[in-house]
Amino acid sequence: MELLLAGVVWIGLAAADPPPQEAGDTAIIDQGTLKQLAEQSLRTDGLSGHSQSDELWFALLDRTMEAIGWRHRFRALESELSELREQITELRHFVADHEQFGDDFATYREVLAETKRLTNAQIALKRQQRQIEQDRKREESKKKREATAAAKKKAKEASQRLTKLGFSAIGQNVYLSKSAYAYPNRTVPEQRVYFQPGPNGDMQPMTTIESREEIDYAKMTISGSLLNGAKITRNIGVAFVFRDQYGNQIGQETVVIENARPDVPYPFTGELVMASDQPFSSMTSWVLFADTAPPATVTTPLTVPVPGTPATP
Repeated sequence: MELLLAGVVWIGLAAADPPPQEAGDTAIIDQGTLKQLAEQSLRTDGLSGHSQSDELWFALLDRTMEAIGWRHRFRALESELSELREQITELRHFVADHEQFGDDFATYREVLAETKRLTNAQIALKRQQRQIEQDRKREESKKKREATAAAKKKAKEASQRLTKLGFSAIGQNVYLSKSAYAYPNRTVPEQRVYFQPGPNGDMQPMTTIESREEIDYAKMTISGSLLNGAKITRNIGVAFVFRDQYGNQIGQETVVIENARPDVPYPFTGELVMASDQPFSSMTSWVLFADTAPPATVTTPLTVPVPGTPATP
């Protein structure tokens, strides 16, 4: 109830007409006058301290609508006042120019209008140039996006083509073909003991040494192909690491291809010494380097003069 009364009082003060002031009065209204204005505004609406809350609510709503209406009218008056001030300023300039230029004022106005027209034309030209520059940048950006998308599509198609050929990417645009791994055989002597009857009828042990073939897991040969997927000639180095079933490294090999031309498979073969008596369980490969190859140097062959041929001066 007290909050509603306070709101009504404030709105009533905002809507009520200020009391007349004498020449010596100040602009500050004391609390007693404010209270009288508030009570007068409430009595005008038929409200008092014994009024019901619903009556206060509708009174507060009416006062709020009235205050909003006055606020909008005040803003409209401010806009009209600003336009009037601009017109007065232009009129003052007109009078001053007329007093200064006299009969030439019409010519001055024409020059002023032409200057304004040229200024507007320059502004329009700059706006047009700015729009053209924005369109150009937008078109360049579109072309860059299309070129990037086309390059990605082309690279994807090339990767798919190499995948169909049995190559797989191992990093830095280097591809590895399906590799082959082979273990050599070794001859192992094997001693066999058997018994046969002797001259006296006793069983006598007889020993024979035979040879058998078995796989030598301590040596392995790896073969495959590396392909340079870039568009420039590069020197490529690829490392291969072999591990057993427990993840221990049991062998490694490094393959280096110098001056690898683009999109050309280079076969390689390497022999490894393996620290295991079992076949490897897993293999990992990665690119050690893929540097741009220096340009090939052309050397002039040494010419040996043929006997009886005159020397070139």
